[in-house]
Amino acid sequence: MKPLLLALLVAALPSQAAAQLRTDIRKDTPPGQATMRVYDGGKLLFQATTQGLNAVTESKFSADGRWLLNIADGQGYVQLWDVENGERVRTFLGTSFRVNGADFTPDSQRLLLDFSGDRAQPDTKRPAYFPSPSLWDLATLERIAFLYNDKRESFYDGAVQFSADGRRMVFVRTTDYSSGPASIWDAYSGRYITTVPRLPYPAGTRSRWGGASGSGAGARAARLSPDGGRVLVLYVDGRLAEYDADTASLLRLRGKPAEAQARAQLDTFARTGK
Repeated sequence: MKPLLLALLVAALPSQAAAQLRTDIRKDTPPGQATMRVYDGGKLLFQATTQGLNAVTESKFSADGRWLLNIADGQGYVQLWDVENGERVRTFLGTSFRVNGADFTPDSQRLLLDFSGDRAQPDTKRPAYFPSPSLWDLATLERIAFLYNDKRESFYDGAVQFSADGRRMVFVRTTDYSSGPASIWDAYSGRYITTVPRLPYPAGTRSRWGGASGSGAGARAARLSPDGGRVLVLYVDGRLAEYDADTASLLRLRGKPAEAQARAQLDTFARTGK
């Protein structure tokens, strides 16, 4: 069996463990607190009642079903629960009310977080108000790395895609006002690898305000090939471009397909590399 196929099969097995897991959070039950019940299908695994559950806006399970994240966007904290033991093992606290992102890596070994940081371990290199995206080891509950480069042009903010082998991840940071470049990172160490630049517009292209478009098109979606060696980027103007994921060298332009076709190409590329 080819190594990549084996990796895909192994990755698929844990994901089935989380497929039947779900949370049922009854807020203000009792008043001022909330009661959470965690189920595996129809089987109750555990029940917990705490005040902090009242502010939970989203819950996520790791692929192997061991971990549960309770995200309180609007209150600035994320709870990590051990599903097997029914225990909350840590609460990550931000210095602002927003939680921009919280995701497990596909192997359920690490955690990505993006908000203003953990008060216990602040990022001394950045202002407290600036988001501090970071990668955490779930075995030790220690931070592995911060997930941004010095230019702060592309970093994790809740939008992440992983290569099929789980070794690399790509971030595309978009806002209501702009779309930036895509960036590629090592999903194990949090090491920054490269940034895929904006794609220059064809000569004579005009911006939405009528002037010349000189800065290039920003990315709005990206997928890594199964081995993480290449990346396919969909730009805001609808063009698709394929790059070397180590050097950000342009390998080829794939034209400007219709939206549905572009999305299909991204999905096929992530699965097969074609």
